[in-house]
Amino acid sequence: MAIMMHCPHCRSVAIARSSNVLTVTSRDLFYQCSNVACGHTFRAVLEVNCTISPSATPDPRVIIPMSRHIRRALLGEQLQRMPQSDYAPDTTGQTGELFDAMPEPRPG
Repeated sequence: MAIMMHCPHCRSVAIARSSNVLTVTSRDLFYQCSNVACGHTFRAVLEVNCTISPSATPDPRVIIPMSRHIRRALLGEQLQRMPQSDYAPDTTGQTGELFDAMPEPRPG
């Protein structure tokens, strides 16, 4: 999914041409205006700035502020009272384990 931006000068759609990782929570994005008469090329920064729902597999080295809507006291209380299960997510970076066992779609 492309991150849509508009040119700050002519307001035409700007197209992301490349990006670079800055940190685990930020990227540099390089945009080019789609209006050839304008031709503006610019750099933008995309940054993770707030946790809306906490990760089930948090990296303790990554510190992201929590949204104020998260009821921390209730979350802590629930974590203390909930029993643990034997399930452990695959942390090798692979995704899609839930879909590996899905049947092939039927034709037509």
